[in-house]
Amino acid sequence: MRWLKLLGKVLLALVGFFLALGVGLYLWSLLYPEVQPVALVSNPDPSADYAEARARFDALLASEEARGDLDPKCLPVLLTHGEQTDRAIVLFHGLTACPYQYRELGQDLFDAGYNVFIPRLPRHGLADRTANVLADLTAEELAGAMDPAVDIAAGLGKDVTLAGLSLGGNVAALAGQLRGDLDLAAPMSPALGLRFVPDLLTPALTRIILGLPDFYMWWDPINQANFQAESGYPGYSTHALGEIFRLGLAERAFAETNAPAAENLLMITNMGDPAVNVGAANTLAGEWKEKSAAVTEYEFALLPWLPHDFISPDSPGVKTEVSYPVLEDLLAPE
Repeated sequence: MRWLKLLGKVLLALVGFFLALGVGLYLWSLLYPEVQPVALVSNPDPSADYAEARARFDALLASEEARGDLDPKCLPVLLTHGEQTDRAIVLFHGLTACPYQYRELGQDLFDAGYNVFIPRLPRHGLADRTANVLADLTAEELAGAMDPAVDIAAGLGKDVTLAGLSLGGNVAALAGQLRGDLDLAAPMSPALGLRFVPDLLTPALTRIILGLPDFYMWWDPINQANFQAESGYPGYSTHALGEIFRLGLAERAFAETNAPAAENLLMITNMGDPAVNVGAANTLAGEWKEKSAAVTEYEFALLPWLPHDFISPDSPGVKTEVSYPVLEDLLAPE
């Protein structure tokens, strides 16, 4: 019985510690300005047909190439069958990644008959991989990337799917809430909060991150700039992370009072995700379900363990032989 009493005391101490930590985090957040709301609006201008969609993409690609500061691997990608297909898909990459993240999954979806469009998100894909350009990223910039991508895809397929991982999942969720011309919006592990911070404290955490000076954080503190990813940045800005959370908070507030516009929504999560708050994604999906019958959820099991980035072929610990067949079944059902 003594060990039970000791265990009880240890558990009580742990509960007290984490409760005090949470209260302290909240009180700390009050020292900084409130998180500013994000105006979530959509101004659709869909391409009328394949020719217009192709022309818009060609103009986008020419503009991107003319910049001269982008990694060629990170230019936007269009895999097309030369005509409008029954289905097209837009794939948004994650934080510090770029369109190259989808080089294999995008090809698989193309081989399945889809026209595939992979845009570059703002301030990503620079050839100078260690320049901290993400420090100036805003939630408004990310939200503004949604409409042009869907507008191009509208002429690529009779039905359009939009999926995105992590940061891209936030943009996909936004599209699902605002674009009624989407057949399917599929956020994958959207970045709505940190995994080991209770969701209740995400607003306070966001307030602190945006209130403090920006910090540049290495993904791999040991290898730093030699992080093994073939493309994208080896580190990230804390302010960029705060802006991503800010967009997520706005989306969740919007979902509390508005039904999603897309015909179908699919929330994909990963039980073993070490980075993002799975509960927050489930809560958002629950808000959607209360207002729409066309919402489904899929969660990758804890084992075999998958990393946060379960798409990049060079992501540490990735098992594309596990994730890809599932994603292809979910995103491109026969």
